[in-house]
Amino acid sequence: MNRHKEIRHAFEQQSEWCSRLGSPFTSLLMDVLAEHLSEATRTGSAVLNWDGHANALNDALALRVAGALHAMVRAGRLPELASLYPPNPLPDAAPLAAAVTAALEQADEELLEWLQFAPQTNETARSAVLYAGFMTIAHQTGLPLHLFELGASAGLNLIADRYSYNLGGVKAGCAGSALALAPEWHGPVPLEAKVEVVARQGCDRAPLDVHKPDHCERLVSYVWPDQAERLSRVETAIGLAQKEAVSLDKADAASWVEGQISLEPVADMTRVLFHSIAWRYFSADDQARITRRMEQAGSAASSEAPLAWLSFEQESGSGPQLSLKVWPAGEAQVLATADAHVRKITWR
Repeated sequence: MNRHKEIRHAFEQQSEWCSRLGSPFTSLLMDVLAEHLSEATRTGSAVLNWDGHANALNDALALRVAGALHAMVRAGRLPELASLYPPNPLPDAAPLAAAVTAALEQADEELLEWLQFAPQTNETARSAVLYAGFMTIAHQTGLPLHLFELGASAGLNLIADRYSYNLGGVKAGCAGSALALAPEWHGPVPLEAKVEVVARQGCDRAPLDVHKPDHCERLVSYVWPDQAERLSRVETAIGLAQKEAVSLDKADAASWVEGQISLEPVADMTRVLFHSIAWRYFSADDQARITRRMEQAGSAASSEAPLAWLSFEQESGSGPQLSLKVWPAGEAQVLATADAHVRKITWR
């Protein structure tokens, strides 16, 4: 497969994923780009000759282009293309292809600049499945939580306790929150427990600051434009995050874990390392270093000073899975499965 064909295939694959996740407009946009991208613009040339892994599991090139176009539409830069974007009706492929081709010419420099950014949606719906995990940890340990997030982006899931939840009929979180999450629920309900967060911090290779308008716009632009609920959710979460003091470090995951998760136990709280749809972006070496550090720290844990590792990650051959280890026992538990946008949770 030559390089151009490989790139086009990455867009076709992304189209399939968008369709499965309920985004017909973005699916059509991906198909249009797969067929009509050319080297006539600097952006088109950069995309078709991308020096890296273009697929969704690596550089997510198709979503970089989708985010760039959405950003230009939101900024009023491309009125012809905007007339075909949601909330307008789903267009036919031909007029969308013509508008996209014109957009690539009209905003070539701005679009090219956007390609440098890896997509960061900081999908807040994942807080629902993560919070159910935090409830499980609180129930098992009976202690307040110190949260450590890997791949935290803007830290919107670090303030999961600031949202309200309906988890299979169990009301949890912050009652009356501006952001209420109620995913479709299957299976038994999670054990009710008070989640008290005493500290929260995270890291990301390129953390976003909710107090910077351009960073906020980037978060919103990576959300698919025909998913109004997700757009509203991220904007609400940004507003709540702006009222919180969340510590985010620019760092690689392994070095950060080695620096933040001390080998000495910490009494009277549960240290919780967590991440969601981030693990696959870490190198094999970083994954091994993180695992080694957690096992070493876990070996010194006790019931008075427990350590937990909560992950919501894509499993080979299936969808994302919520998994948990709590030391001193350190036994692996599979708590739930869900789709990447956490529209539905199956609790185990």
